[in-house]
Amino acid sequence: MSHFASVLLLLAAAAPAAACASQARRGQQLYAERGCAVCHGPGGRGDGPSAKRLDLPPRDFANVRAYRQGSARSDVVASIRRGTPGGAMPAFRDLSDAEADDIAAWIVSLQQPGSGGQP
Repeated sequence: MSHFASVLLLLAAAAPAAACASQARRGQQLYAERGCAVCHGPGGRGDGPSAKRLDLPPRDFANVRAYRQGSARSDVVASIRRGTPGGAMPAFRDLSDAEADDIAAWIVSLQQPGSGGQP
């Protein structure tokens, strides 16, 4: 394989990771703009200023065991769009599919599967 072909292959492999990181950054910005941090906290740890007033505590997004509706990105998108049944999480139907997916990308980037959310 030529050097040029090797470089192209490396760039092609890195492109999806860069796209995911960019999407997660947009999601983090939308998360802040849409008020998600009020309950979930700025770092998604379930420690926002309104968290103490809620009957059910908001998710700590790092802890994949705490996701009642699934921790896959598609599950997170569904939770954002529909809210949580019997929970305090409202449905965010005014978000576009792309916006909900961007926020979900950021939330999924916070997950710590091996530690259950413990640092």
